[in-house]
Amino acid sequence: MLRHSLNVMVCLVAVLAATPASALDNDLVLSRFATFDPQEFGNCPNACGIVQPNRVLFENMVGDMGLLMAPRIAAPAETLGEAGFAVNIITSLNFIPTEEEHWQVGLEDQDPGTMFTTFLQVRKGLPFSFELAGNFGYLYNSEMFALGADLKWALNEGFYYFPDLAVRGSVNTVMGSPDLNLINAGGDMSMSKAFGISGVMTLTPYLGYQMLFTIGSSRLLNAYPQDPRPPQFDLDNPSGMGSSTFSPEFVFEQHNTQANRFFVGARLNVWILNFVLEGVFADVSQASLAVGVDF
Repeated sequence: MLRHSLNVMVCLVAVLAATPASALDNDLVLSRFATFDPQEFGNCPNACGIVQPNRVLFENMVGDMGLLMAPRIAAPAETLGEAGFAVNIITSLNFIPTEEEHWQVGLEDQDPGTMFTTFLQVRKGLPFSFELAGNFGYLYNSEMFALGADLKWALNEGFYYFPDLAVRGSVNTVMGSPDLNLINAGGDMSMSKAFGISGVMTLTPYLGYQMLFTIGSSRLLNAYPQDPRPPQFDLDNPSGMGSSTFSPEFVFEQHNTQANRFFVGARLNVWILNFVLEGVFADVSQASLAVGVDF
């Protein structure tokens, strides 16, 4: 079962990677985070000028995209046990700051709203209260998806009078965007307690805190794509009036950001089925519903 699920994830990645690129409404257009004022001079028969990138807009987008595509939790502190295995589908409503300029400018359709993501999460219990998980996520109406893994260790679980405690490390990378490189790495701690209901169901509330680190950079961008000429430089007068410099291409260098996320949720187990409701609170908050099976 684990091998089959991993094969499904690999196939999904291969299909998306092979799909011809076509900008959708929620795709990013980071070239808009710069201005280019084409000028024509006597010694410059075509448009000339130098690009002026706005790094603040890029840094704000990196922070929000990291939160938007961060690895999902959707599970209490307890592990599955050495022989346990679980598959979950997690759908999230992501509440982005739609009034901020980087969202107003940086999306393909320039009309931001609540964004939907879905993650496939595959978890496998290991000895000594460890648990390994792989996840594959997709941002609706975009070409962007995320692929990652995490490792959880339950410091305490199964005691009648005490809550379960666990720590977890996670990492994922966002792919599919021709403009953005993005990696998330996080560490979280969680606490939960299971309660039996009528001997046939188990309700497990949980809460926790996560520290998320995001590393982002851009690929080569062009603020004046309607002119196909390669960049050219006037070495005698590279930036003054009358210069023949044509430099519309630019790159945003690596930006690192750190965010604090708090989460609270509850899982209901009925036979092998499980249902999870979860809220995550940060600059980009999320409301998630997970449905899955435990073996």
